Formats: sequence, C-alpha cells, structure tokens
Amino acid sequence: MRATPRVAPATAKQPWSPQRPTETCGQLGPRTPTGTAPVSAPRSKVKVNLTGAVSIRKVPPVAEVRSPMVADVGARIRSLRTAKGMTQAQLAEPNYTKAYISMLESGRTRASMKALEHIAGVLGVKPADLLGGAPTPSAPQFTLLEARRLTEEGAAQAAITLLVDLEDGLTAQDQLVRLRYLAAAYNSIGQPKQAFPLIERAQRMADLLGQEEEQVRVKGVLAAAYMRTYAYEDAARILRECVKACDDGLLNDPPFHFRRLVDLAIALGNQRKSKEALAVYERAIELSDQFGDRLSLAHLYAGLAKAQHDSGDVEAAIMNNQKSLHLYEELGLLDQVACALDNAAALYVEYGNLTRARESLSRAVKFAEEAKRDGTLASIRASQAEVTGKTDPAAGIEEAQSALKFARKVSQIHAEIRMLVLIGELRMPANGAAARRSFQEARQLAEERAPHLLRLIFDRWSRAAEATGDSDEALRLARRALETVRV
Repeated sequence: MRATPRVAPATAKQPWSPQRPTETCGQLGPRTPTGTAPVSAPRSKVKVNLTGAVSIRKVPPVAEVRSPMVADVGARIRSLRTAKGMTQAQLAEPNYTKAYISMLESGRTRASMKALEHIAGVLGVKPADLLGGAPTPSAPQFTLLEARRLTEEGAAQAAITLLVDLEDGLTAQDQLVRLRYLAAAYNSIGQPKQAFPLIERAQRMADLLGQEEEQVRVKGVLAAAYMRTYAYEDAARILRECVKACDDGLLNDPPFHFRRLVDLAIALGNQRKSKEALAVYERAIELSDQFGDRLSLAHLYAGLAKAQHDSGDVEAAIMNNQKSLHLYEELGLLDQVACALDNAAALYVEYGNLTRARESLSRAVKFAEEAKRDGTLASIRASQAEVTGKTDPAAGIEEAQSALKFARKVSQIHAEIRMLVLIGELRMPANGAAARRSFQEARQLAEERAPHLLRLIFDRWSRAAEATGDSDEALRLARRALETVRV
C-alpha cells in the first residue's frame, strides 16, 4: 500500500498546502470593494446668511491621489488591463462598476483585498503583482500579500508570524482575509487543528458581511484542512461546491478555479476514484495555460501521476511525476521535492527497478531532513522498509519496526498503517497469528483515523492469506474489501 502523493493544498493554496490547499461577499449600502459607496466631496458649499442672501464659500479641491502607493497600484492595474486589451467595464464585471475601476486606476481610492483578488483573477496575475513593493506598517495590505507570498513559497511559518500580530489598520473585510490566509498557512505546515477555529471565525464573518465570494474562498481553505486530516470525502464535497461556484460565475477567478480543480482531483484520487480524478485533471489542464502558476501546475502533475499509477499506466505516471519533481526543484520547495522523490520510488518499484527506487529514496531523505519535515521523513522511511522487504524479508521486518516507531513518534498515520501492513505481510508465511495481529492493528487504526485506507488493508491482507494457502480467509477478506468500497 502506498501513501497518497504528498502535495501542499492550493491553496489558499494548500494540500495539497494543497493549499490549494491553497489559496486558496456583500455589504450594507451600494456594493463597492471598500464597503461604502465612493462619494466625491463638493467643491463648493452654499452658505445662507441672516438676510437670506446666498454666498459661495470656496473649499479646497479633493486630492486626486491619496498616496504614492495607491497611485502605483492604479498604474499597474491600468497597464495590465490595457495589455490584455480589456475595458474598465470588462475588468469590473460582475462585482464592481466601471466608475470604481476608474477611481482605482487614477489613484482616487484604495482597493480592498477583495477587490485586489477579483482584479488579479480577471487579469490572470497574483494580487501581490498589483501591489509590488514591501510590507510597511502604514500599508497592512502589503503585509497580507507578503504573508500569502510566503505561504505559496513554502515559508508558511514566517507568514504565520506576520499574520498573528496583524490587527491594527485592517477593515472588517481585510480582517476576514487575514483569517483565511492564517488558516491556509497553518494547513501548509500540517497543523489543521490550528486552522479549523480560524476557518469557523472566517465563515461567520463572511456570512455576517454577506460576502458570497469570500464564502467560497473560505470553503477552499476548509477543504484543504479536511485533506490534511484525511477526510477526503468531505474535502471532495466542498471542493465540488467551490468548482460549481466558479462554473456558475459566482467567483470569477481562474487561478482559484484551477487550484480547486487540482485539489478535487487529488481528493478523488485519494479515494481511489481514478477515472473521476483523471476527468477533473483534464479540465484543470485546459485552464492551466491561462496563467503561470507553476506551484499549482506541479501539484497537478503529482496528482495526475498518482491517478495514472492507480489506473495501471505506470509509464505515464513516471513521466508526470518527473514533471512535478522538476517544477518543485525550480521553486526550491525542499519538502515537496522529497515527496516527489518518495512517489518516484514507488513507481520504480512497480516498474521493477529497485536500484532507481533506492537512489530516489536516498535523495529524498536528504531533502526531508534539510526541510525539517518529520512527517515526510516518516513516509520515506516507510518506503525504504517496503523496498528492503522485497528482497530481504527479515531485514524488511526490522526496518519496518524502526520506521513504525518513528511514525508513531511524529504522528504520521499513513506511514504507521503502511508499516503495520508490511509487517503483517512479511510475517504471514512464518507466523500467521502475529501477522493477523499486525493487520488487525492496522485495520483498527484506519477505522479511527484513515477509513479511506481500509480497502487497501483488506486487499493486501487477503493476498497475504492466499499466498499461504488459506483460501477461505483470503475470500472472506476480499469480501470485506468490496464492502468498504460500497460503503
């Protein structure tokens, strides 16, 4: 049994951290990104004196530009829009007005995070590309975008440090974005328990503000958190809602749409629904040409390789896994490089090339240790034990026991279950009772923490029993495997 490809969600991207994971609307009064309708101050006032005569009192003209930063943002929006051959009305649809885009481009108002994400999505760029510069205390939006950039580049812990203390100077709407980004960052470092309370707060705030688009974005982060806790059915259900919202035009953000398609395909693949996953990957590939999101593209290739592996196309899986590996290396994401090498080793084992598998795992260990990701290291050590067990069962059992101990220490459930199953398989020929105890322990752990692995456990348990000549036991276990599929 193999662990599923470990990818961060898109996130907010995220899990993979995605996320899409990871990553990864509505108000009182006229609907504008700043929360209230822009109103021009009068250039003169009418003053009535005691005799009833009317006099005109001059007032200073309204400033045309609020700040150099606002002017720069407006200039970038105008430049990107004209390069795309779009009108202001086209850029505004369906959530804003032509007048509002005009005010942004001329520097007469400041864009909210919601507006920046909308405009970036339509233009096919990242919100940070519209802001530029570096975060400053007087521009908290810079800090929000810097945190997002750090999360997408694999430095989620640094993003968390920025976001935790970022309270002052944020509107209610931007505070909502802060909660979403912070939850996505926790997903990225494998701490979904920290993300769930933040997601709940963000959902309540989005409901109170009536922000339908933000509700969809928060759902994307929630799906990434579910992926991190192996609740793939829940993740797939929520991701379908996100994709439908994009298909229906509720959220016009091609990068978000693309990332959620990738996350959905990964969730389906983790449920062993390879045909459905491959169909979703095809949709994602059609969207991928619209923008240069190399991280999400790397996740796509990694997940596509897993789906192809499950469907029996090992050669295609090896090719796409190599594509994901090259992209992760270019992006400098050490943990994802280690995961891709771990996945490559499984494919080489399937292809019968144990030498290449060992080489891949040896490299993977170095990257995982450098990245200080114990969860990834636990998976790699489990893979090394599986490779050893192919040629030396006794050494394989010893290595599996060591890997099992490490997996328990770092709470890596997938690796723990894999090692319990491997120990059961290797012990079955000599000690059936001990083997069954190991399989039963794996089954119990999967029922509690990773039910999507039950079918694989019963399937491999059935094959191990058949190999020892116990056909009745093998048939009973095969039926259990089929029952888990129907459930």
